[in-house]
Amino acid sequence: MDDQQQRVAEDLAGTFAGELLFDALTCLQYATDGSLYQVRPLGVACPRSREDVIQLARYAHENRIPLIARGAGTGLAGGCLGRGLVIDFSRHMREIESVDGNTVRVQPGVVRDVLNRRLREFERYFPPDPSSSAVTTIGGMLGVDAAGSHAIRVGSTRDHVLSLEVVLAEGSCIEAGLEPIVPPAPQARTGDEIESPSEYRRRDPKQALIEPLARLLRDHQGLIREYQPPLIRNVAGYHLRTVLGRDEINLPRLLTGSEGTLGLFTAATLHTSPLPAHRGVALLLFGQLEPAVRSVPVIAEQQPSACDLLDRRLLSLARETTEKFELLIPKSAEAALLVEQTGFTRQQVQDRLRMAISAARSIDPTSVVAAQAFDFDDVEFLWSLPYRVVPLLTRLKGATRPLPIVEDISIPPGSLNEFLVEAQRVFQRHQVTASLYAHAASGQIHLRPFLAPPTPATGPFLETLARDLYDVALDHGGSVSGEHGDGLARTAFLRQQYGPLYQVFTRIKQLFDPRNILNPGKIINDDPHLTIRNFRPHPLPEEAAPQLVDLQWNWSREELSQSALSCNGCGGCRSIDDGLRMCPFFRRLGSEEAAPRSKANVLRGLIDGELSPRELASDGVKRLADLCFNCKQCQLECPANVDIPHLILEARAAYVAANGLSRADWILSRAHSFGKLGARFAPFANWALQNRPVRWLLDRFLGIARERKLPRFSRRTFLRQCRRTLSDRRLLSGDPRPVVYFVDHFVNYHDPELGWALTRVLAHHGIPVFVPQQQIGSGMAMVSAGDLDAAREVAERNIRVLAEHAREGFTILCTEPAAALCLTQEYPRLLDHPDVPVVAAQVVEAGALFEQLASSGRLKNDFQPLGNMTVGYHTPCHLRALHREPGLVSVLRRVPGLHVTPIEEGCSGMAGAFGLTREHYEMSIDIGRDLIDRMRQPDLMLGATECSSCRIQMEQGTATPTLHPLKLLALAYGLMPEIRERLRPGTGTLVTT
Repeated sequence: MDDQQQRVAEDLAGTFAGELLFDALTCLQYATDGSLYQVRPLGVACPRSREDVIQLARYAHENRIPLIARGAGTGLAGGCLGRGLVIDFSRHMREIESVDGNTVRVQPGVVRDVLNRRLREFERYFPPDPSSSAVTTIGGMLGVDAAGSHAIRVGSTRDHVLSLEVVLAEGSCIEAGLEPIVPPAPQARTGDEIESPSEYRRRDPKQALIEPLARLLRDHQGLIREYQPPLIRNVAGYHLRTVLGRDEINLPRLLTGSEGTLGLFTAATLHTSPLPAHRGVALLLFGQLEPAVRSVPVIAEQQPSACDLLDRRLLSLARETTEKFELLIPKSAEAALLVEQTGFTRQQVQDRLRMAISAARSIDPTSVVAAQAFDFDDVEFLWSLPYRVVPLLTRLKGATRPLPIVEDISIPPGSLNEFLVEAQRVFQRHQVTASLYAHAASGQIHLRPFLAPPTPATGPFLETLARDLYDVALDHGGSVSGEHGDGLARTAFLRQQYGPLYQVFTRIKQLFDPRNILNPGKIINDDPHLTIRNFRPHPLPEEAAPQLVDLQWNWSREELSQSALSCNGCGGCRSIDDGLRMCPFFRRLGSEEAAPRSKANVLRGLIDGELSPRELASDGVKRLADLCFNCKQCQLECPANVDIPHLILEARAAYVAANGLSRADWILSRAHSFGKLGARFAPFANWALQNRPVRWLLDRFLGIARERKLPRFSRRTFLRQCRRTLSDRRLLSGDPRPVVYFVDHFVNYHDPELGWALTRVLAHHGIPVFVPQQQIGSGMAMVSAGDLDAAREVAERNIRVLAEHAREGFTILCTEPAAALCLTQEYPRLLDHPDVPVVAAQVVEAGALFEQLASSGRLKNDFQPLGNMTVGYHTPCHLRALHREPGLVSVLRRVPGLHVTPIEEGCSGMAGAFGLTREHYEMSIDIGRDLIDRMRQPDLMLGATECSSCRIQMEQGTATPTLHPLKLLALAYGLMPEIRERLRPGTGTLVTT
């Protein structure tokens, strides 16, 4: 910490209950949001309550320290970036305080979709629907007056605010609502002295604002009417047009959309609405963009609840997201309109939607209705189209990418066609192409030009492009900012839009924040070139770059840079949506450092010189690395598929190279080595695993959690058992050709029965199996621990063993998803050898093989009934990371009497060695608690999963056994009747079944 940071930390110690963070890694994590900008803050404050915010404001006001409010940090304009103290309201202040009739009281950190899940219990909802509603907070929505696709019907956030609890710049706290305008009170006297304005403000802060604000608005009503005319969407500057009534001021309408420049919101009372009784959506496709745009006004006459426009690029991306969209949207479609109607009955909705479709066809008879939906799930699927594909713009590769620099223009809906024609001329003049997405009925247009990432050198070009587009928008009576705020991107253009009214904005800012400490520089700023300041820095050229420690993975500094730079900070990795598995650590902790994007920020900081390479050996990097166990779900579900897992593994490996492994990580990452010892002395080892004093010693001296159920050792390893049969090289020249089985350590040392189940089921289908004797475990535990030197040795040995078979075209089969993932995704990063991609290309996970058998009609169905049995199936994260559906589940469902129920409870929290250690045991249980609780439910007789680690967690705290699906198949085919013994409840509390 520097002297100022040290002083702030000491001054607030003991009075601020939340966290105050000043370390370099944390500051870098909060230096960016979803925009193109980067501003490193003084520090970060995570308040726990209103009292904390009051304390911060008083201290900052006294010491003239800027305060920057932040929610999820997903903004595209840089509104939550600044050089002062960033206040993260999303960390702790996320309580839904009360639900009362048609209102709800919430703290600013509540996520919009979380709120609506709660309100659904009361058949109500909070209507504004920004595209990032799965992560955006109510405080963030209040800050920018968020809207969304349905603004044409439901309005914006401002239209749903009853009152706001606001901490003012000097630390006073008021409840701001619809406030009466009363004559100014006589100035109080103290002796012979008249009360000063500052004393009056301390005594009655709300009234001290209302009277001068009312006077200011009355004096400038003409300017307000002239320069801030009605628009469906406009968040540029301060909203003044509907604030002043006859005898009252609606303070929430002014404060909403003020981007934290007038006050800090600590709670809000919001109006809620009844859930629509019925909804219907139609997807209309057009052969050209122009008739789609011309159809919007006639559809708007039918008063739709939403009408969104998507261009050809977005439709092309949509086809890539799901097979269903690929079937719905032909390649010839150049534009689409997504139209929604609501009503009291299904028939009413159908009639309204039919009229909207007829209106569109009156403009373009060739338009096609690709789909209509009236049931909830089908409606939500069609609405997922824009929410899926707009973020996917960040996935596009190449020197130019669609940049959010001018993507928030708003115009009168009737001018949509004329504006887009003129905007296209601007782009052509600047030799730029752009993607188009619009809430067309509201006149809200999102244009993203394809440009190289901005630099100081290209800044003037970007500024000119923005000015030319904004000139067109303003000529049509539009606004430079419709729903994403002004921030750093658009503040510089507010004078151009508002002319003399801008001085009224300035006086309002002075009234609320005389010392300019609340998000300074946003909305009010004298810098005409603010838009092109503070762009995210680029990687330094090789000769000027700081000397990084040797990279541990097999990639170049440029590849590392591109991987880190591909994270645009959109915040999708902060999602806690039940339908996703995005970062289990963030789900449990809710802190920014747990979000995957924080890892990209840190690596990017090392690359661009913001951080010293010495930080890689710091405890801060270890803390950050410990918030990832390589489940791969962030990469899988990130819109841009940013390779966060390998970024953080690079950081962890650098830390390990400098500081070494902990004792527990060293031991557990070498399970394949110690397994030999355990198997050799299996009777004693298995007794020891169940002996509590011995487990206490293992906990105390080796760091293996004493509460954790552990798998027993087999008396004979699988490789030893099959040496004379399955390892006979004559199998390789036989007909039919065998598959080569990569055993991995769990089957070898703990569960040989699974290996035999695989071989016998395959033999039942006429497929022989060959098992190379020289193979060892995949080394995934070493990879996840960051011990890449040791992992590299393991990989080299396995590649030597498998390469000859891969070159001859043999399938390399894995029953452990982590092993398949290691061979296909980790080995190519560990080794630079021509045999590595050859091996990776031949690796197949067992479920995929059986899926192929089923789809080709070669899967045998001669199953024996297993009785009426309900099996809870959990999909392993590493199986999902292989981009595979769980193929064995569809096969299990063919077994008579077997009822397979998917358990959709997210990540198990085990992650190999992670969940075995004392250090991480509680976190592992916390992450996997929903899965554990589901396994305890009496309706499940059995659990099933392909992952050996997940199996351990599924049996934690329950006697219900969990088996690999292949064992159930072997039993159902009548090949291994002894497996029926495994269906009985377990008896051990410290060992798995």
